[in-house]
Amino acid sequence: MLFFIKIAVGQTHPLSHTAYFEAGTFLRGSGRSSDESPRHEVYLSEFYIDKYEVSIGDFEDFVQFGYQNDDFWSKEGQNWKKIYPDGAGSKNRRAGREDNHPVVAISWYEANAYCKYKGGYLPTESQWERAACPKLNHEISQSAQKFPWGNNDNIEAVWYSGGKYGHLQSVLTKPVNEAPQSQKTTDGLTHTVGNVWEWTSEYYHRDTYKEKQSSDPKGPNSGIWKTIRGGSFMNLPSYCSCTHREPAEPNRISYTIGFRCAYDSIPPHETSNTPK
Repeated sequence: MLFFIKIAVGQTHPLSHTAYFEAGTFLRGSGRSSDESPRHEVYLSEFYIDKYEVSIGDFEDFVQFGYQNDDFWSKEGQNWKKIYPDGAGSKNRRAGREDNHPVVAISWYEANAYCKYKGGYLPTESQWERAACPKLNHEISQSAQKFPWGNNDNIEAVWYSGGKYGHLQSVLTKPVNEAPQSQKTTDGLTHTVGNVWEWTSEYYHRDTYKEKQSSDPKGPNSGIWKTIRGGSFMNLPSYCSCTHREPAEPNRISYTIGFRCAYDSIPPHETSNTPK
């Protein structure tokens, strides 16, 4: 199915890989924990975001055609790449899965470089949250719901439901473009809850929301950790809400972390129809 948006009078564009969010305000945070408080209004300029997490196949294309190009890497990323020229390696990124599953074992530096290679960037926390759990009636102001479908966690989502502690025996993700319609967002995004954590552009600080940045917030200018969002197949539902924030060092390599990209305009890869 192709989704259509109105860009300007008389111009309609089909979007298969990305969702469009018009400029406007939404309520960020939930008040459920200290680092999600206080709940406050944030204005965002228009943006686009991937409907799907970046797949193994798409990332391996980057490894072949763009990974060694320093133009796509931050200065810190270039330094990291000198130490780890192949990252975690293809075997770890694949983790025994097919090309259409989300790539894992990716550092923040690699995710950031990939998004630049694709003509975009890692989403800010606000962009990610705005897209991950839009209000069910499509209004820009969202409710404080936990998941794209509401607040019910008694369903079979791609999260861990076997008890408090899990043991990683295999990477139990789902393909990036496969999800029940009832678990997609109203804009067609899949796996904003569970599957894999997703890197964002921002440094994590537990008191970020107390500053109440109100217009296109970018977060702290420096820090130790980056913020990951969305939870994974190894996390309980409480970690997989649209508003939950989690810190991770940018050099962290994990079988539970992946990412998706955001854009200021329609990205070039919109000409293809399905993720690899």
